[in-house]
Amino acid sequence: MRAGSTAAIILATLSASPLAATAAESVIGNGVARICYLHTEHGLNARDGVRICSDALAHDVLSGADRTATLINRAIERARAQDTDGAMDDYQSAIAIGVGPGTAYLNRSATLIALHRYTDALHDADQAIALGAQRIEIAYYNRGLANESLGNIEAAYHDFQDALKAAPDFAPAQQQLARFRLVRTGS
Repeated sequence: MRAGSTAAIILATLSASPLAATAAESVIGNGVARICYLHTEHGLNARDGVRICSDALAHDVLSGADRTATLINRAIERARAQDTDGAMDDYQSAIAIGVGPGTAYLNRSATLIALHRYTDALHDADQAIALGAQRIEIAYYNRGLANESLGNIEAAYHDFQDALKAAPDFAPAQQQLARFRLVRTGS
């Protein structure tokens, strides 16, 4: 770019709002909690997933990490079943345990985006990034969606780029970046 000229990032409009991303949390072993994880990972019937995860929490002997993971997985299933209050309670319980809370913040950011609570979603995505969540590309992606919804277009663009730096094949971020254009402004 020549001296004296500046660049601006503009966003082409989309016909539909993109969905926030979630990440099921892996559970060790072969108990009901493992079935809960597999159910969540494969996006099967959400109401069945809530029941399976609830059974695991009530009956499986779980380590702190597996209890946290199962709460996160049940929260994802509850959000899918439109029980956002229950999902938020499960995310808070997972965070309170204090074992790997980054994934709870990451997934809660997706629920907050669905609720159009973009400032809260931005905070949770920031927390997930700061805590080094396992699927960091999802945290950047959700932060990008929140920033875009708040009108922070340039920040959203950089978040989607960061998502791709973390996971170069992450298709949702690739799709979002395809909507942006870099244009020269000024002299």
